[in-house]
Amino acid sequence: METTTQNNYHFLIRRFHSLLGLVPIGVFLTFHMVLNLTAHGGATQYDLVIRTMQSFPGIFIVELVVIFIPIALHAAYGTWVVYTGQTNILKYQYARNWFYFIQRLSGLYTVLFVIIHVYLLRFSEANFAALAGFLSNPLGLAFYVLGVLSAIFHFTNGLWAFAITWGITIGPHSQKVWLYTLGLIFIVLSVVGISDIAAFLSY
Repeated sequence: METTTQNNYHFLIRRFHSLLGLVPIGVFLTFHMVLNLTAHGGATQYDLVIRTMQSFPGIFIVELVVIFIPIALHAAYGTWVVYTGQTNILKYQYARNWFYFIQRLSGLYTVLFVIIHVYLLRFSEANFAALAGFLSNPLGLAFYVLGVLSAIFHFTNGLWAFAITWGITIGPHSQKVWLYTLGLIFIVLSVVGISDIAAFLSY
């Protein structure tokens, strides 16, 4: 009886964890990258957008409830999964095993990236010049490029597991179609993300 209860508990936690990865975290990731395309308009336009966003009444509460807490919960459980999970990539070198391994690795790196990114934007100078200065350093640029790509991979690959977990893709055909769809989403979001970074390097 106790084992059944524990299994049900972990089942619900996994469902909640996967749902957080899509809403609101995945939605926010996409919105955030699209919003950052305004950087192509230059420092004045980007800083205006940032100030406008920060001037919304109750913006800190909204960020706390919609962004920070969901990310913290998703990251905490994801880190626990990494710590307790086992991989078999050296024994069974199948593609999905490697995706499983990279998913965990990208998750850990994304947590580090988000912490530093939030510090730069929320607890330091949140403006075009600050980000441009950080990205002008080769190490800072590499850190951001890898961070953006890790976050996008973690999101899109997570959608693969999400669709299976919630019974959306059941058969081999639907999973294959979904895989190609996710590949396209990864490419599109990566182009947007790298374009965001390039905008801060062109001024």
